[in-house]
Amino acid sequence: MKSNKFERLLSALASLAFLFFVLPIFFLLLPYKIITLKAQVNTFQIDVIMDFFPELATFRFIGIVPILVGIVSYIWCTWSFTFSGRGTPVFGFPTEELVVSGLYRFVRNPIYVGACLILFGEALLFASAGLLIYASAWFIFFNFVVHGEEASLRRKYGESYEQYCKSVHRWIPRLKPFRGYMSKPS
Repeated sequence: MKSNKFERLLSALASLAFLFFVLPIFFLLLPYKIITLKAQVNTFQIDVIMDFFPELATFRFIGIVPILVGIVSYIWCTWSFTFSGRGTPVFGFPTEELVVSGLYRFVRNPIYVGACLILFGEALLFASAGLLIYASAWFIFFNFVVHGEEASLRRKYGESYEQYCKSVHRWIPRLKPFRGYMSKPS
């Protein structure tokens, strides 16, 4: 019993460390560097875009919405991983059970979707082509990662994971939550 509490504490600490130390590098520091590295180019780019489409100046603040949705989805999924799956989304601290609760009932990869929402929201908010390229690169990377993860999950959970994949899309959320049952790993 004691080790179970210790493992949960360790999982929670790993998730918090990832949230406060690793993610800010990829979602705050690097985007900031992309925006400021070529400040003249980005300023020119924003000015040119706004000269041709002045109404976009108002709409670019819509980028705040996907940023907030992405942040909330990451926190929600981390909570699900830590307390439902008894693990973390952090490499090296996998869950003991497959998580198909919370946002995972709507989309198979809500953390990756949330990450892309944050980055695309930042690209929109700052009207940055550099950030759009950065966000697109992450989306491509996530596609490669997902194929490896799914192969591993298919081996571990078999037919029940296959049914989950048929019911829940990889990137586009369902409107109704998945209510299927997942068996224990074989």
